[in-house]
Amino acid sequence: MRKILFNSFVLLIFALSSFVFQITSCKKATAQTTSLSYPIQGLWIGTYTVDGQSSVGEQYFSFIIKPDGTMIADTKGASEQHIAIGTWNLTGTSLTCTYHYIYGSASNTGVTQTASMIWDKAGKLSGTWSNGSSTSGTGKVTISRIN
Repeated sequence: MRKILFNSFVLLIFALSSFVFQITSCKKATAQTTSLSYPIQGLWIGTYTVDGQSSVGEQYFSFIIKPDGTMIADTKGASEQHIAIGTWNLTGTSLTCTYHYIYGSASNTGVTQTASMIWDKAGKLSGTWSNGSSTSGTGKVTISRIN
């Protein structure tokens, strides 16, 4: 009788230990998958729109954000590629960029733009862009981190 009681007790302890281990293992796995955090440096791809020109629709927009504070913008508007180089600064979750177009249509080459976006650390940047004083133009931009 003692042996049966002892074996039952050992089996109960083993079952409870297994149950507790599985519960704590599940919590760790969930925490790891829900707390993603992407670095600001890297390739970001998405779209931009132009205020007052809804007929144009969403256009291709990308940033390559480098660790040294420089960046490259690659956009496509009116079926033409435009490339700009510039700098970026991150304060908290607020990203500001200034970039100068060096390639593209004659009307866009030489234009300096700025962008102000909020970084959600889950792989998204969204905000606004605007041209410098030489030309008018504003719009919205939404890009995602490509990993």
